[in-house]
Formats: sequence, structure tokens, C-alpha cells
Amino acid sequence: MSGFSFNLLKITDPSRFRLGQLIFSRNKQEKILDTPNCFVYTMRGSVPHLTPDNLQTIPVDSLGITLEHFLEAQPPASTHFMGGIHKFLNLEDYLLFFDVRDSGKLQHISFNTDKYVSVVTNQGCRKVTVEEYVRYMNAYNPDIFASIADLITDKNPSLKRVKKSVDRTLNWLDETLEQIKEGIHVFGVVTGHDKHEERMRSAQETANRNVAGFVLNGFDLDITSKERLDLMKISLNHLPKNKPRVAYGLGAPEYVLLGIFEGIDIFDTSYPSEQTSLGHALTFLLLENGIKNEQEKFIDLWDNKYRTDFRPILNGCKCYACQNHTRAYIFHLLAAHEMLATVLLMSHNLFHYLQFFKDIRKSINNNTFTNTAMQFIRASNITDE
Repeated sequence: MSGFSFNLLKITDPSRFRLGQLIFSRNKQEKILDTPNCFVYTMRGSVPHLTPDNLQTIPVDSLGITLEHFLEAQPPASTHFMGGIHKFLNLEDYLLFFDVRDSGKLQHISFNTDKYVSVVTNQGCRKVTVEEYVRYMNAYNPDIFASIADLITDKNPSLKRVKKSVDRTLNWLDETLEQIKEGIHVFGVVTGHDKHEERMRSAQETANRNVAGFVLNGFDLDITSKERLDLMKISLNHLPKNKPRVAYGLGAPEYVLLGIFEGIDIFDTSYPSEQTSLGHALTFLLLENGIKNEQEKFIDLWDNKYRTDFRPILNGCKCYACQNHTRAYIFHLLAAHEMLATVLLMSHNLFHYLQFFKDIRKSINNNTFTNTAMQFIRASNITDE
């Protein structure tokens, strides 16, 4: 079992962005996740495109795990493993954060009821009750997990449906807090879809429970990132300052910065893996004088112009790919459909994304974040797409 605490080191006023530390113990050692930060996205307990050996070359402290990736059968075979999920996945040195559904995408499902939620697996749709979910979490013994929530995948739901979603989610949270064993920490999920009053009610009622933190899942909102963040602000306005806030659906760097302005502490990291799958290499930089106008957020290494480009992906980057390989080589691997292409790209993209958060924390500490982040955001030409 792990200890857990969240310490705020610096908070700006009247702005909301802050520095913090999520402190947890694992293998009798105290570990610290500095915030703002992210939970590294996984598929079936593994970071996409990387092996555990690859992962060790990247400064990763925490991982996000999804239950629906393990639900080919019920109960999942992994719940029978006596050592818990850390040992089962050989991830004993990391903070593991569990959620029911994939933080990188929310697939449309048939329906939820008062008794269960539906999730999508490789073997079709599965039903998960609160009792089953808590039983799985007690067996897995993760450091943190998000309570089960009635997320709406219907477009334009009625007010009645949204109210029912909030009520179900709160009832399930109460059941979860009663049944979870000591030492496993619960983050309450804030719902309310696109209804302002319900988002306020959900945030206030969740904050009244004995939760360790909060999750704002924006993937149930079939809208733009900008609109998603505007709705999240309503929830954030009614959450206490002394507990961490996790947000899904704000992966692009400009929206990470906007989310941090609103007081979000931790983000999901599906963005690097999505860009890797497209053959994109991240190149954006958070500079003291903002982003350069000519700087691109990423380069497309499928582009034929990189065939004879023998520079690293990004000059000055300390990742394995940039220290040992060139753009031309990765272009060659992509063209040949070699798996090593995505291994090298993901090694760079994840390293780079984590460095981005490190630079954000440094700028907050140096009191330069407002100017630096706003210049980056303005240069990103945010649209409603």
C-alpha cells in the first residue's frame, strides 16, 4: 500500500496556475511527481510503441492504466495475480493511476444503467458494476484510481439525462469510498456534460466527499478543445485548491498551457502517441520569449524532404533518438514500415512532452509563465477546429 499527499508549493493570485508535488511511497521509498505534469498514457498496461527497457531511458514517474484494456474476460485474469498490478506489469517503481475507460478516447457505447456502466473491449461490450470495479481495484492495489462515472456519449443529451448522470456518479462514488481498502486513494470524477448548473452541482458535491483529488473527463464532450476547456472552467471554479485536478482531452501544448492557467495540475498524455502514429515528431519549445513564429509544433517525417536530412529530430534534444539517429534514418524506417520507426519517434515524443512540462514548472517558479505561455498560445493560432 502507498502513502499519498499533495503539497502546493506556489499558487498565483488572482491567476490560478500553481506548482505542486504529489508525494507517494512505493517499495518503501518516497517518490515525488512534480506538477503541472501528466500521467503517461498506456495501452493494456504498456506505453504505446515502447518496451519497459525503452521506458527506462525516459524520465517517467507515473502511468495511467485503463481497466477496459484488461476486460476480455470478467473478472480479468490479472486480478488473480497475488502481487498486484505493479508487479503484474513490472512497473513497481511508478505511480499507477487507474480509470475505467480509455483517457485517450471515449468510444460510443450502448447505454449505462443505475447498476453498471458499459465499456468497450477487444471482445465486445462489457458491463462493469461498482462492486466489480472496486473488487478489481482492491486486487490490483494501484496508487490512485478514478471513481466510476456515468459518462454520456450521446449527442445533445437532455437536462434530465445529465442530472441522472450526475446523480449516478455521486452515488457510485459513495459506494466506492465505503468499499475500497485503506491505502488506495480515490479521485472523484466531476461530470455535468454541457449543463452549467449540473457541472457546478457535480463539482460541489464531489468536493464534499472524502476524495484525494478530482478528474475532469472532457472526452464525453463532442466539441472543440476550446469549448471543452470553457466548460471545465465551470467545474474548476467550484473545486478546492488543496487537492490535485486531472483533466483529459487537453493534450495539444497550447491547450495544456490554457488548462494550467485555469488550475489543472495533471493531464493525460495520449497526444505524443497519437502524433507518433501519424509519423510526426514533436518540435515545439517553451521559450522565455515565447514560441518563434517560424517554429513548427511538429514535423511530418513521412515528408519526402527529410529523405536526406541528416540532422537530429531536434537540435539540443537529449532523447535517445536525437542523440543517435537522424531525420533521414527515421524517414527510411517509416517508408520501409519498420517498427523501429515508431519506437524512435515515441522515445523522442514522450521525452519531449515531459521536457515541456519541466519547462512549464521552471517558468512558473521563475515568475515568467504568464508572458511565456501567452506568447506561445498567440503564436499557435488556436482555432475552433
